[in-house]
Amino acid sequence: MVKVYSEVLDDYVEVPRPVRKVVSLDPASTETIFMLGHGDKVIATDAFSYRPEEARRLPKIGSYTHVKEEFLEENKPDVIFTTMGAQKELTKVLIKKGYTVYPMPVATSVGKILDNVIVVGEVMGEYEKARELYQSLLLKVLKNLSTSANVKVYVEFDLGGPITPGFPTHVSDAIRIAGGRNVFDDRHEAYFEPDPKEVLRKNPDVVVYEPKRLTEYEKERFAKSLRSRGLDFLLNKRVFFTKGDFLAHQGPSFILEAIPWLRSIFSS
Repeated sequence: MVKVYSEVLDDYVEVPRPVRKVVSLDPASTETIFMLGHGDKVIATDAFSYRPEEARRLPKIGSYTHVKEEFLEENKPDVIFTTMGAQKELTKVLIKKGYTVYPMPVATSVGKILDNVIVVGEVMGEYEKARELYQSLLLKVLKNLSTSANVKVYVEFDLGGPITPGFPTHVSDAIRIAGGRNVFDDRHEAYFEPDPKEVLRKNPDVVVYEPKRLTEYEKERFAKSLRSRGLDFLLNKRVFFTKGDFLAHQGPSFILEAIPWLRSIFSS
């Protein structure tokens, strides 16, 4: 057993060596574990872990608020990865029931995504590959780093209603890295419902919309939503759509795919 410090718990989590069975209820951790070459140790994931493709085929035993405890009781994983935020209460329940749980902090910046790669590597005991992955991701960030931030960007997520990111988010940080400036980078909230009057006043140059899943219907629904909120002027801006769960994802592929995509649309 080794003791791995947890920033979230402000305590040490005892993890066996070697780690043989992992349950990951955090999509970012799932992706990282596979990229570290330990996907064969993941025995189950949450419903939203489908990166990489191999993870999609694993048993899905939970979501943000619940988990199939009978699976945990039967399979006795060495460690369970969770994420904070919506899984805060679930994490407490699992710890109270005696499971070895390692809660990952929510990424408030691109740097935090990088740091979480090191953390997952430490938990898994895969130090060298974690360092190599970290460095390759850092190089990708530097390759897409812009010295200017002149493009004003408005981002909207469909989370049962319009939600936009504020300052303490990996999305807002990535926008700045890629040469843009989130129009709500001055807000202390991580994610919130934007005031249409504020959006109008801030007058963005670029609009990025992330649906749950991109379809022509979702594009039409977004346009209709903007009109209903008096934001139809945004339709005359440069509007870009993500494929869904693209900017929201906090794993390594956000750096490998989302940041270069942002850089490309800002410079187009």
